[in-house]
Amino acid sequence: MRTPTRLRKGIQKFLLILAVFAFGCQGMEDRHLGEAEKLLQIGMPQDAAEQLEAFIENKPEHPKARMLLGEAYDALGRYNDALEQFLLASQLYAARPAERVEARLSLARTYLKFGDRDSAFRVLRLVLHGTSDAAVLREITALVGDNYKTKQLTHGDSDNYSPTFSPDGTQIAFASFRLDNGEIYLMDLNGRIRKRVTFTTDFNDSSPAFLKTPNYIFYSSEPKSSREVKIVIQSSGSTPIYSAFNVTHIHSKMTRVVLPVSFGARVPRTSPTANQVVYESNADGNLELYLLELEGLDLGQVTPDKIQPKRITFNETDDGSPAFFPDGQRIIFVSSRNEVNQLYTIDIDGKNEQHFNPNRYDCYNPTVSPDGKTIAYVSARDGDMEIYLIDADGKNPRRITGDIGVSIHPAFSPDGRHLAFVSDRSDTFHIYLMAFDEPVTREELVERLQR
Repeated sequence: MRTPTRLRKGIQKFLLILAVFAFGCQGMEDRHLGEAEKLLQIGMPQDAAEQLEAFIENKPEHPKARMLLGEAYDALGRYNDALEQFLLASQLYAARPAERVEARLSLARTYLKFGDRDSAFRVLRLVLHGTSDAAVLREITALVGDNYKTKQLTHGDSDNYSPTFSPDGTQIAFASFRLDNGEIYLMDLNGRIRKRVTFTTDFNDSSPAFLKTPNYIFYSSEPKSSREVKIVIQSSGSTPIYSAFNVTHIHSKMTRVVLPVSFGARVPRTSPTANQVVYESNADGNLELYLLELEGLDLGQVTPDKIQPKRITFNETDDGSPAFFPDGQRIIFVSSRNEVNQLYTIDIDGKNEQHFNPNRYDCYNPTVSPDGKTIAYVSARDGDMEIYLIDADGKNPRRITGDIGVSIHPAFSPDGRHLAFVSDRSDTFHIYLMAFDEPVTREELVERLQR
């Protein structure tokens, strides 16, 4: 029997109203969750948590809301509450494998922050058993160790720090406290010491950087005030620092003072295209960036009176940890605006300043790959200080170190195939070398998770 036309149209209208209503409810849910997600991104986890708690009262089985609430609790340090939310989310995502994997990864990250490696590894074994996705495998690898094959270059009981590659990529200059004060050394890529570069028993020399003129190293030299070495992750403009900048010929040992001992000059980084040096200094009240122009000068005869530092940044908050992009015309640096250390970029003439990758996590020690496509930096977003990579467009952040202890001071090799960095995973700060063309295999990952 046919349905009368009027009745059929009425049913169609009713169904359309139901669809619009459902779409409107879905749109409202998405808007509420989007607002909470935005609050998390701008560093307001308490407000996000309150909004999500109210949402979940009416929608207790909404998995994304549980995930976001877990992130909010994690940011607030409420790890037990975060674990509960991530566990519920993983259960609610039972029919959606990709989302369930993400929930379990978040659960494992929180277990690791809580110091419960056994529970974290148990969850990660479940994820590993059910996936062959390369991106997921990389995430698991970074949570339980380094993403690529890594070897330790320095050994012993003394701290080693500030690695940087020679222009030809065959040597690494670094600072070491092995002789009761900080000195600069050269080693090959197997860790064999080739040469001691500095001989200044009353100073701690650090932060070596090769200049464009062959065989010259630029470095920081700080008067020794104690027998303890200072391995700096991020300087503060309120901390008194007195240091000088020197340049040394690595063969003749001839050393010239470029900038005499002054207030707050630190972390020099050289340009890949010219004899220019960018550094941080709190000479004017807080940390700002400065540029030294050494191009055209006879480095063997240089004196401080021939050089006039040029100030690049002018901000009320600290600007530090600068590094050049490969073209030598742009700099990436760290600034503590909004009470969070973030990455910014600026041209060497002080123009075109930009917030590189806005997020709610502290970021430190940036450095740029030789092809300019990748930034390496340090963050504690997952607990320990670890090294991350991010594309030069500010997207695709990924963690590449994950061993016990902190990992800092990343430095790319000239060909971009290796990354040198510093870690205290063996209780002392040592230098390690990571090979980007040797990723950790699935078999090695399975072995790690059995420990």
